[in-house]
Amino acid sequence: MKKRIGYLLVLTALAIGLFYSGKSVGAAGTEAGSVGDPLITQSYLELRLAEITGDTASSSFIKVSVSKGKTIMASEGTELMLYSGSGAVAGTDGMVNLTGGEVFSAGNTMVKYCLFLSVGDDSGITAASAMTLYVKGSYHIK
Repeated sequence: MKKRIGYLLVLTALAIGLFYSGKSVGAAGTEAGSVGDPLITQSYLELRLAEITGDTASSSFIKVSVSKGKTIMASEGTELMLYSGSGAVAGTDGMVNLTGGEVFSAGNTMVKYCLFLSVGDDSGITAASAMTLYVKGSYHIK
C-alpha cells in the first residue's frame, strides 16, 4: 500500500512538473489565430468573414432545381456544383471550374460534381435537362 501511494505521489509530481515546464515555454499561452498561433480552422475563417461582410447566408450550400430550358443566373462570386442533369454555361462572363482549373465560356457543357465560380453578374447555366445544383451565393432563375 505504501508503494502505491509512493508511485502516485511521484506521478503527480511529474505531471505537475511537466505542466509548468510546458507552460513556461508557451505551450498554452497564445491566443488561437494570433501571431503566436497563426493556424486557424476553415469554419473559424468563414465565421469571421461572415461577421466582417455581414453575409451569414453565404456559408452554406443550398439545393436548387432548374427545369429544362430555364437558366440559373449567378451573381459574381457565387459557387455552383452540378449534381444531376445537364446544362451549358450561359452569359458573357463565363464560369471558372475551380476543381479542374479551367475557364468555361458560354456554350461549354458543365461537368458534374465540379465546383464552379461565377466571375461576373452575367454568368449562368442553361438546363439541357432538368438539373439539380448546389449553390452558395446569390442567384435567380429565368
